[in-house]
Amino acid sequence: MEGSIHMRFPKQIGFLDVADFMEKFNQIDPGLPVVFDLTETQDIHSSFLGFLLHAKNTIARKNGSLVLLLSYTIEKILFMVNLAEYFSREIVVLSDRKTA
Repeated sequence: MEGSIHMRFPKQIGFLDVADFMEKFNQIDPGLPVVFDLTETQDIHSSFLGFLLHAKNTIARKNGSLVLLLSYTIEKILFMVNLAEYFSREIVVLSDRKTA
């Protein structure tokens, strides 16, 4: 997406990684379109879910937009913790993306 902020996430996201992502997120303009690319991510710490909630709310307050590009595994996790519906407007389904 041209004119957007694109953040690509690694295969594994641990507890300590979330603070780094939060710091990077706090440096961007949430009023611009933001793309979180989790297509290669297979494992996340539960604190990353809090980061996603924070990012969505911050972006919404600034009238920005968030797009989530998810791996099959992360999509399954969002369903398991009942967050898939909450993020349903942000999720872009990609074909042939199974990681689990």
